[in-house]
Amino acid sequence: MNIRQVIASKELYGIEEWGAGYFSIDKSGNVICTPLADQQGPISIPEVIEKAKEKGVPTPMIIRFPQIIKGQLEKMHGSFSQAIEEFQYEGKHFGVFPFKVNQRREFIDAIVSCGKDMNWGLEVGSKAEFMAALSYPMTQDSLLICNGFKDRDFIDLAFSACNLGKNVVLVVEGPDELQYIINHLREHKPKNFPKIGLRVRLYSRGSGKWEKSSGETSKFGLTTIELMDVLSMLEQSGLEEHLSMLHFHIGSQITAIKRFKNALREAARVYAKIKKLGFNPAHLNIGGGVGVDYDGSHTTAQSSANYSLQEFANDAVYVIGEVCKNEKVSSPNIITESGRVIAAYHSIVITDIREVQGEESLSVIKDFSYEGSKTEHKSLKELEYILENMTSKNYAEFYHDAVEYHEDLFTLFNLGYVSLKERAIAEELFHKTCMKALHYSSYQSHVPDEFESLQRLKVSKYLANFSMFQSIPDAWSIDQLFPVIPLSRHDEKPSHKATIVDITCDSDGCLDRFVDRKTDKSSLELHKPNGKPYHLGFFLVGAYQESLANEHNLFGAIHEVEVILNEDNTWSIQKTTHGDPIIELLICRNYDQQEILSSYLSQLKESREKGLVSEEEANTTLIKLEKFLHDYPYLKEPSKH
Repeated sequence: MNIRQVIASKELYGIEEWGAGYFSIDKSGNVICTPLADQQGPISIPEVIEKAKEKGVPTPMIIRFPQIIKGQLEKMHGSFSQAIEEFQYEGKHFGVFPFKVNQRREFIDAIVSCGKDMNWGLEVGSKAEFMAALSYPMTQDSLLICNGFKDRDFIDLAFSACNLGKNVVLVVEGPDELQYIINHLREHKPKNFPKIGLRVRLYSRGSGKWEKSSGETSKFGLTTIELMDVLSMLEQSGLEEHLSMLHFHIGSQITAIKRFKNALREAARVYAKIKKLGFNPAHLNIGGGVGVDYDGSHTTAQSSANYSLQEFANDAVYVIGEVCKNEKVSSPNIITESGRVIAAYHSIVITDIREVQGEESLSVIKDFSYEGSKTEHKSLKELEYILENMTSKNYAEFYHDAVEYHEDLFTLFNLGYVSLKERAIAEELFHKTCMKALHYSSYQSHVPDEFESLQRLKVSKYLANFSMFQSIPDAWSIDQLFPVIPLSRHDEKPSHKATIVDITCDSDGCLDRFVDRKTDKSSLELHKPNGKPYHLGFFLVGAYQESLANEHNLFGAIHEVEVILNEDNTWSIQKTTHGDPIIELLICRNYDQQEILSSYLSQLKESREKGLVSEEEANTTLIKLEKFLHDYPYLKEPSKH
């Protein structure tokens, strides 16, 4: 047990900063989860992986901690309750979870059950999400908010939802949508009908990657002219009392609290002016966007946020309250639609490392000498000389010479003057020369740019058994940073600087940007393979990744394991869900199982008639092929024999 190294690992990977009290490293060097965030009953993640394997659930997998979901809901609601009490605010807080952030049934089940006591509601932006949301029993005060663009069917569905006892708010995105609602009311004169909300397009802009969700050029929301138009339509239709909510949203992952406060002031002022026009909306929906501190820096960086949940709640309550006091109108109930901060922490993608390319490490190479076949070729002799005679004083000059000789040898190979064996010798000599030069450069107080670039080229590549496109698509598509950390061996000093590559046949399936509190890193410190399973965890992936996942190379959803902490501080696997088998992925691409099997059978019959296989071999092959159709598409664990 190396306590000093464990402490160093916590610092190296920043787990105490981005872990939010849920994740840490224990004295044995294993990553642990405390889902109740109070150090009660830590759960060893490596032990969960082993237990899952015993239940027939191999990696890659997602480990879910539903109690973290409840913890985040309570933090959000508790922060607003505290702020409301502190500032003697008149209104209440209502939380609503946006369906688009994570539509997995297991997750939404947890949101509804964990949020029941807090009257947590749901927000939907499509008919499919709406239909799923309607299947959940919700409390009378829980809101079901309908955002996004709507047609007559969507609006008709909202009226039907009211007959199920749902507390529906139809958020109007344009005058045409309001006209649909008015027409429906006139035509059907329903007993139960939705409340009306108006989404306002603010002048204020958010911050971070999604700031274009707000401002004058935003995709959503009513302009001031359109707002006055729909207010007039409500008044002329006698529906003034049905206006229940004003809504704005300035983007996901708000990094700077100052930008948010500016938007709050503007939205609160719009609310107050509408009140003075004779309307009486009960709710001001301030949207989502509470940031997750992915890198632990607590800054305005794109993968961070410079405020806490309590600061967010305090500012929202105080600013809205002050504007309403100034305007002499009653304060509204505050609705939040934050999803990222609720969902991100609860799940971890777990993968195992299958192969390491370029295992050499500066910290473990002791001998840079060359032991290959001696050669008579002049350029190869020069490379041998450079490798054997490079020192801390001449490494830069000798490296430049090695680059020149290496390029010359490749030119000679292309002209036919160098053999394949000599080319292989040249590659080995040059690689060792580069590593030796990097070794000497690492001791310099200022490392030249060329050696920093060389270091990035010479890092090891760790092949991880997963698909970036399926499990962490944002890392590929928008350069979102997620904390990545080995799940064990933190009592050992890591020896390799590495990037992570996945098993897809795509060069973009490579992770080469990693979180750091000071600057984004191009490599991750990992341990040298020791012949035992080596698992990595990708953390804070619960928001959007499953909703946006694609099936590149037909790698589908991975296995899932749901873990809970029991009252006696023990833990148990509550539920397992198997990932997509190959046949399900094929069916989703319009392949038919019976047609596939018939084709296999036909081809085997033809092979048998040609004498290529026996009848027994044909039957055995067909059984194997049918079995493969129901297999997991990811790599299986290597055989122990």
